[in-house]
Amino acid sequence: MLVRCPLDSQRLTARISWLKREVIVGFGTTNIDGILSSYSEYLHHGHPENAKRFDQNRASDREAAVAEAVVFGMLQGFNVDPQINDEIKKGGADFICCASRGSLRRRLPQDRFVVEATSLSPDAVTNRSGIRNEVPDDIRGGAIGLVTRNICYKAKDKATQLGDYPMPRILAIASSHAGIPALFNSATATWALVSDPHWRQENGSSAVDSAEYTDLEKSVFIKPGPNGTIIACRKSISAILLVAVYGNKSEVWGILHPEAARPLSIAFLPDLPFVRIAPWPVVDGRILTEWVVASPSGHSVYHFPVRLPKANRRGAPSS
Repeated sequence: MLVRCPLDSQRLTARISWLKREVIVGFGTTNIDGILSSYSEYLHHGHPENAKRFDQNRASDREAAVAEAVVFGMLQGFNVDPQINDEIKKGGADFICCASRGSLRRRLPQDRFVVEATSLSPDAVTNRSGIRNEVPDDIRGGAIGLVTRNICYKAKDKATQLGDYPMPRILAIASSHAGIPALFNSATATWALVSDPHWRQENGSSAVDSAEYTDLEKSVFIKPGPNGTIIACRKSISAILLVAVYGNKSEVWGILHPEAARPLSIAFLPDLPFVRIAPWPVVDGRILTEWVVASPSGHSVYHFPVRLPKANRRGAPSS
């Protein structure tokens, strides 16, 4: 069943304005093309094979290139020292990061985590949501389809790839679809964790059941277990980030796995809002969720050009 919700036209209108900016804006930020170009330059300085593949993706699958470049730039902004981890012909998670400081602590595995960047196909988002991937002349109210199933498919697709790292693993799902401001939000993050909600009403009964129910069909991290229990799945993914990309910034929401093989410490990314199940394990079939910040809204990350390695910055001596 396709669950639909009201289109937040005011929110989408506010965000659409960023999509219309095609030039570099003030305060050192840049638009999406600026991020793509600066990330390409970064790769060419130290990872020529990755650069070749990225430039090909930029031409043939722009959305995948946007996800890779934006997520890398975002991680630089979080000061977690992202490094290229994916090796051509060998594969692997895209980036490896370190959340600590100092040369000694950098060598400790518990301070590191990997990040895989992926994207939602614009056509798939359009088909699921009913929102065209173009900037409209005006915004009107209406109904949209949720993209929780698309998020769940991405988690299924990437779970095996992230399974062998002795450290936390993050899956970052990015989209620059024109309608993404209305599709990635705190509600979507919650519903991706517990699946789309529905309500029940007994035939012929006047009693109102105000409880929300879920069949867990589209949950990224939990599923029905034996004897009415609820159990964890896809434990290879420690957390998911939803990254809504537009103009010169992105907004980010996090989803924590309740029982990951390698749990992610939220102290690694302290500014991000994460939704989680609490308490865990679930008691009496009642799934309760909470945010690690009050009244969560997306964490805004402005796009700055990707910084080159210090030894390769123009005017700096090579090591």
